[in-house]
Amino acid sequence: MIPILALNFLIAVCLIGCAYSPILPAEQFPLLSLAGLAFPFILVANILFLLLWLLVYPRYIIVPLITGIICFAQIRAFFPINFDRQHIPENSLKVLSYNILSPNINASNANKENAIITYIEESDADIVCLQEFHFATLKKRKKLLDEYPYKSYLVSNDSESTTRYLGCLSKYPIFSVENLQFESSSNGCSKYRILHEGDTIVVYNCHLQSNGLNGEHKNAYEQMFTNPKEQIRSKDTKDLVKKLRDSAAKRAVQANIIVADIEKETSPYIIVCGDFNDSPISYTCNLLKEQLEDAYTNSGNGPGISYNRNKLYYRIDHIMHSSQFKSYKCTVDRSIKTSDHYPIFCFLEKK
Repeated sequence: MIPILALNFLIAVCLIGCAYSPILPAEQFPLLSLAGLAFPFILVANILFLLLWLLVYPRYIIVPLITGIICFAQIRAFFPINFDRQHIPENSLKVLSYNILSPNINASNANKENAIITYIEESDADIVCLQEFHFATLKKRKKLLDEYPYKSYLVSNDSESTTRYLGCLSKYPIFSVENLQFESSSNGCSKYRILHEGDTIVVYNCHLQSNGLNGEHKNAYEQMFTNPKEQIRSKDTKDLVKKLRDSAAKRAVQANIIVADIEKETSPYIIVCGDFNDSPISYTCNLLKEQLEDAYTNSGNGPGISYNRNKLYYRIDHIMHSSQFKSYKCTVDRSIKTSDHYPIFCFLEKK
């Protein structure tokens, strides 16, 4: 029994370490910043220990129980439960964020039957933020532009060669567009000022640093689940860790740029959404949540996995907002599987 208890203590220490790793600046501790990726797996182990002690030796249940209490905020961020936020107020604003993976919409398939364009048309969202799409194709969709008379198509980092375009479709006037510059990156962040019922809403549409994983990296990640002892020492796994580490460090710098811009904003109504390429237990999300509230944590249910390929099942698409909004029914919509991301939407009510 003592060896099992010792293992439980080890799991407890690892879970606490993973939970609080996001407080360390990822640009200074890039390797430690990856600990958040292990959080869900170690959380499951802690729950299994709780059930074990409950059935076998209830006295020891205090170890996983106290660990869960210490990590409660992170557990809630990863797996929230909010049955009280499912009723949608009448005057709420629907915000949709979707990385559509640009090849899914191009000149050859931008027709009436295109699943993604149809989904956007039928979403009835007031503000739609898109990542990775060809804006020239959407311009040909007259119906879509009629439903969203105000739109912005801005190429990230002003580079015509990149395919990572950012765009916003809005039912309300967009009277200002700005591009936040990220150095040495094809990713970016667009900032829109939208006039809504006499108030200025500032919307940041982000596509933060991609991990840039190739086939070997993704295969190495998948093999970790089937043959971990051998795979952990392989060259592909080491390259995978290096790739994730370097990307996390770049996202940390980008997140700091966004936060610095938010701190200069005078409007109380701020929304930050998009493909963060980071899980809820990450330095990027932790930094933004110092200024904003996470719509999914406050009004979503379950893990809300938004990336659906290569067993990289994490919520990396997010919607955050200032405290002057209250969020309702934040949802990762798994009904459409055309892209490697699921869309995420929520309803925001001005307080």
